[in-house]
Amino acid sequence: MKDGWQEMKAIESDVTVTPVILCGGAGSRLWPMSREDKPKQFHALVNDRSLLVNTIERMVPAVPDVSFRPVHVIGSAALGEALEKEVSRAPVQPEILVLEPFIRDTAAAIAAAIATIAETDPDELVIVLPSDARIDDVAGFQKTVAAAARIARDTDAIMTIGITPSRAETQYGYIEKGEPLGEGFRVTRFREKPDHETAEHYLKSGHFLWNAGIFLFRAGRLADDYARLQPEIWACARKAASEGVRDGRKLILDPDAFSASPKLSIDYAIMESAGNIGVMPAQFDWDDLGSWAQLYEGASKDDHGNALSGDVITVDAENNLVRARGATVAIAGVEDLVVVAEDNKILVTRRDCTHLVKNVTQAFKERGDDSHPSTVRSWLFETALPFWAEHGIDRVHGGVHEALKFDGTPASHPFKRLRVLARQIYCFSHARLMGWQGDADGILRHCLDTLTTTGWHPDGGWIHQFNPDGTVRNETRDTYDHCFVMFGLAWLYRATGWPEAREWADRTLDYMDRHLADHAHGGYYETDGRNLPRRANPHMHFLEAMMAWYEATGEEKYLDRAQAMVMLFDRHFFDISTGTLSEFFNADWSPSRKTPEETRIEPGHHYEWAWLITRYLDHRASPRVDDKARQLFATAATFGHHPATGAVADGLQPDGSSVEPHARLWPQTEALKAALAFEKRGLGTAAALRRRTFDVLFGYYLNGPLPGGWYDAIDDEGHVTAPDMPSSSFYHVYCALAEYAGG
Repeated sequence: MKDGWQEMKAIESDVTVTPVILCGGAGSRLWPMSREDKPKQFHALVNDRSLLVNTIERMVPAVPDVSFRPVHVIGSAALGEALEKEVSRAPVQPEILVLEPFIRDTAAAIAAAIATIAETDPDELVIVLPSDARIDDVAGFQKTVAAAARIARDTDAIMTIGITPSRAETQYGYIEKGEPLGEGFRVTRFREKPDHETAEHYLKSGHFLWNAGIFLFRAGRLADDYARLQPEIWACARKAASEGVRDGRKLILDPDAFSASPKLSIDYAIMESAGNIGVMPAQFDWDDLGSWAQLYEGASKDDHGNALSGDVITVDAENNLVRARGATVAIAGVEDLVVVAEDNKILVTRRDCTHLVKNVTQAFKERGDDSHPSTVRSWLFETALPFWAEHGIDRVHGGVHEALKFDGTPASHPFKRLRVLARQIYCFSHARLMGWQGDADGILRHCLDTLTTTGWHPDGGWIHQFNPDGTVRNETRDTYDHCFVMFGLAWLYRATGWPEAREWADRTLDYMDRHLADHAHGGYYETDGRNLPRRANPHMHFLEAMMAWYEATGEEKYLDRAQAMVMLFDRHFFDISTGTLSEFFNADWSPSRKTPEETRIEPGHHYEWAWLITRYLDHRASPRVDDKARQLFATAATFGHHPATGAVADGLQPDGSSVEPHARLWPQTEALKAALAFEKRGLGTAAALRRRTFDVLFGYYLNGPLPGGWYDAIDDEGHVTAPDMPSSSFYHVYCALAEYAGG
């Protein structure tokens, strides 16, 4: 693709302008579509590109009147990865992304964005504009910018761009025009959002324009006004920019300096007191798409006046806006409504009351996540544990059922895996520790007896599979199974103190050391038959088991074994060239990539390794490994989710391509655990991922066919694809929700 900025330079123009695009805010009037982790400007509302990408595209030359330098974008550091990914879709790339560690309103944001420009080239003309407006007439926009730029250049005025009102709008600020100023007007005063009667007066007078939030000025002029009117904001912004951290094209503002800035809007801080302010009436169409009612007005409609998006059914319905994401929405016998189903939330309001959505957003924020831990604990203790205690335990043949049908009866499987039995020992042990009042001891005794009387091979080690009747089906000694036995026994010992749990763990570890360990290359073979390829996955669960035993006993020998697994990750499993996790290996731990299955990566394992490593790092520092865990988290968060549902995909290729269409339950739980861990470590994007993943879990999976059950897999549109409820998933679910609930 030809460089768009080179094309710009080829156009002769009167004026040259540096665009600064403001990419903050969450669009509180467009809940639940627009939210903190994916605000309005990241959504495609007028075509197949986001509003942010459309805003950047508006700087590609369309008329000879003006040329643009490379764009600067300023937004939240918490959305830094999402912002970088989004701007990469634009035909021309920004020169710099200025990332705010805190939201301090537009005065501080704009000051930080222009600080460097003002010091290096004070005569540079700068236009500041929001990223979330609809402007279809690009040529008209650029002609208006050119006219405003000429006035700013010739008069040193700070120019605004005003929109000729088409209605008595109460949700916009207004600009009152004064005497002519070049091709525009001087500004007499700025007016805040008026009541309806005042807005009617403004409309009839013809002297008022809507304030589009677009400012154009000479960089040195605005810097002088900051220094004169808001010296504290200016000093904080300059320091935040000069002492910020540069990472490629990202400039992360210094958090201490930026947080010290007063929180004011540019209107209050500068515009109302600066003097020599002008306004240029827009020569283009404009809509800030600030409410569902406005989106309805600009949307295409069916023969009954309905604006529909997604899977929608209408019966005798007129003049409604319906947006369905991850759900089927049916409306019948209604008119003039807004119905939005998105992000596992539903909004219903009249079209003439969409201004109240802002209040809904505020109420939702105030409610926060406070109800979630108690909700989770209730779901675990009152619903899931009783359900699986009654239906998941095989009281006839011993152990547990491999899976349940959607009606709660045992599913027909030709085998029962020993690892599932070990996983259930973990679940009910952890439940006992968290205070579950059910028959944990009875269930644990039943499971341990089955494990030790039938599962231990006469020659040592744990068998791989039982028949449905409880007899041995497959005698293979599999490392993955042994890791889960060690894990389950650690939690059993921690919960009950039963000495036999420790005795069986010692026997298991002794068998692994003598028959499964690779003393030449490190780690463990896949099975007692030393099958190839080798996998990273069993070693991840050995790390998990050793961490569990260390936390159960405090004995350093288990942490030493955990460290050996972390070193394998550091030396072999982490692919430094792609920032991803390799899954398959040859005997000497060189990567095995003979088939597409061996080249794929699993976002769920990225999250799982990242979570386990953070737990290990709580006990032993290793900065290099910490960085790699963060890279795994970032890779999975950036490339590993389905756009329509937000769910973590089963797999993809290391370059981010070929995202698989299915999403099992377990990767969602690992994403939640990793998000919780990195949120505690101060990673800005982790909180948003935690909220989104929680909603995905309860919106698509744990709303399953029976209370306490789940749908184990969905496709990329949210449709259930799982045939039954695997018992093995309870380990993933319980571990994640216990972390969430603080257990």
